[in-house]
Amino acid sequence: MDNISKLFYKQLTGTLTPAEKQELDNWMAASEQNAEVGRRLSDIAFLQREYEREGLIDTDRAKIDMERRIAALPEARRRRWYVAAAASVAVFLGAAVWYMARQSESLMPETELVAEAPKAVSLDDFKAGEQMAYLSDESGTALTLKNDDGENPIAWEVKPNEPAAKMKLEELKLNVPRGKEFKIVLEDSTVVWLNSESTLKYPKLFGDKERRVEVDGEAYFQVKKDSLRPFYVVSGGQQIRVYGTTFNVRNYPEEESVMTTLETGSIALTRCGEEDGAALRLFPGHQAVFEKNEQRVALRTVKPEVITGWRHGKFVFEEQPLSAIIRDLARWYNFEYEFADEAVSNLVFKGSIPRYSNLKTAIDILEVSGGITFTVVDNKIVIASE
Repeated sequence: MDNISKLFYKQLTGTLTPAEKQELDNWMAASEQNAEVGRRLSDIAFLQREYEREGLIDTDRAKIDMERRIAALPEARRRRWYVAAAASVAVFLGAAVWYMARQSESLMPETELVAEAPKAVSLDDFKAGEQMAYLSDESGTALTLKNDDGENPIAWEVKPNEPAAKMKLEELKLNVPRGKEFKIVLEDSTVVWLNSESTLKYPKLFGDKERRVEVDGEAYFQVKKDSLRPFYVVSGGQQIRVYGTTFNVRNYPEEESVMTTLETGSIALTRCGEEDGAALRLFPGHQAVFEKNEQRVALRTVKPEVITGWRHGKFVFEEQPLSAIIRDLARWYNFEYEFADEAVSNLVFKGSIPRYSNLKTAIDILEVSGGITFTVVDNKIVIASE
């Protein structure tokens, strides 16, 4: 994509060779998306709107820079109209280069949004995650949302007058990669906390009759009550109807079950496609376990504070095998791992681990209580018995 950007730039400046023009034409003919990029780069009005919307190009600076260059030319070549025209060209080229940079991100496969594990030589190199997500619309245009304020994620409020809400298409997608988390406030004031490796699909603005979102991964919802517009969450083949509630839903692709845990209020579950059938009603302290393969659900009583501990800054484990604990830690601290002895993966633990400390703190707690060791080998954590 970088080479294509250079070719477009050379085309705009009139320095494109015949061979390069053929290469550019071939690229545009390769797909409709490529052709659309080419058409937009030929639309000066579009580029003007884009850079003004983002505020990324300083027109005054471009003009001042061009005036300084022209001042060094002989007097006969200095013309006020030329100064204005040159400044406009500089701004247009800047807008074009910026747009191509944006396209180089949006044309990448979505899988490349997954955070890469850092290179590590010791356990001290693995740090706690941070608040960051990618917000995109159906065209692939993406914004990176990030908060560096530490333990208190700041909401990204998508309101009608906010920049993110000005995207042309209605459907938005929030992607929280490995080693990240994020909190978002939807336009109806519903708050959603998303755990690592999670996505939330939702409309820019909810309709008059209902509010509907789709989630994969893990999310904690604080739904704003609205008697005229019921709130629905679709996840893993089930639909959750919410009645002004706080609850947690967990649906990772590698896990066999979707777990919906009610903290306050009331929710009702149905299988997707069977919304008119019997609904399973949950009350505070209930957890519905929906088996994806068998398409059946079981209800059990749990401690909600254990399930939702991740939102409050800690991992809480109640008689969980080490395999499940390490899987959650790996998502948050972004590391690869393997068990040197599979028997170790079945060890059961109970307790809590601070979420925002470095991984070494969590490992020390597990090593002391479990008679196991953690070592870094080729950038991977190997877990073994003592």
